[in-house]
Amino acid sequence: MKILTNKRDSFTKDSVCGIGSFDGVHRGHQEIIKYMKRLAHAKKRIGIITFTPLPFFVLKSAPIITLTLRKEKEDIIRELGTDFIYYFNFSREFSKLKPADFVDLLVEYISPSIVVIGENFHFGEAREGSASVLKHLAQNKFLVHIVPRVKENGTISSTRIRELLLLGHVKAANKLLGREYTVSGRVIKGKGKGTKLGFPTINIKVDKEKLLPLDGIYKVKVMIRNKEYVGALFCRHDVIEVHVLDFSNNLYRKEVSVRLLERIRNIRRFTDDDALRAAIARDVATIRQQRT
Repeated sequence: MKILTNKRDSFTKDSVCGIGSFDGVHRGHQEIIKYMKRLAHAKKRIGIITFTPLPFFVLKSAPIITLTLRKEKEDIIRELGTDFIYYFNFSREFSKLKPADFVDLLVEYISPSIVVIGENFHFGEAREGSASVLKHLAQNKFLVHIVPRVKENGTISSTRIRELLLLGHVKAANKLLGREYTVSGRVIKGKGKGTKLGFPTINIKVDKEKLLPLDGIYKVKVMIRNKEYVGALFCRHDVIEVHVLDFSNNLYRKEVSVRLLERIRNIRRFTDDDALRAAIARDVATIRQQRT
């Protein structure tokens, strides 16, 4: 898959493209890619047109906290069979483009033959552009196909998934994503508290732009050297520790991926190490029981 940013390339000419943030690459985004592939009939290249940083964080002057880091997004989109991703660098100045100017930019830099968007797509200054506006402005330039919203007890959106994760509703978030929410990072040195308690953990350094779920204890699956293990994850603010069941090798400085399955309980304070050890033992027993 080819990655392009703010430059012309003949690779994108006459392609079928989807436009949007694609944060999370959730089931709604996946439906757009499926639709694009049907239109392309293996005769045209398909690509995703997106923005960096995502418009929401620029326009709201908010800290960047995403469901999928750039590499994660690219890996998922690659696996879905896309030929390229095209990034526009997004800024407040870019956000002031008139809808017609944005369409001209698509023609000049990408030259797609078909553009596929969700029905809630907006673009241009003050979000003046809508799906129907794009269809009108694109006449004689490229075709526009509008995909209906994908629903699951309401419209599936990146915002809704973020809210579910921040409330600890991992199973519900996973249903909207169409896969398990994943947190990845490098194993770093911890304080060794878990080892002293008889439940050694790996401490994972996660990118600061990655959204972490509500503090708590979670049942997870851990991918280590292409093998999957079950684990108990402790999450508090930006601290991620995982006790990997039936695993004892040293993973220091290794990259691991953790897939969240279910929230087990809130974080609690314990009077002493014995009480904490007993609580962890109960968590592990609960997780083992769920495996059967």
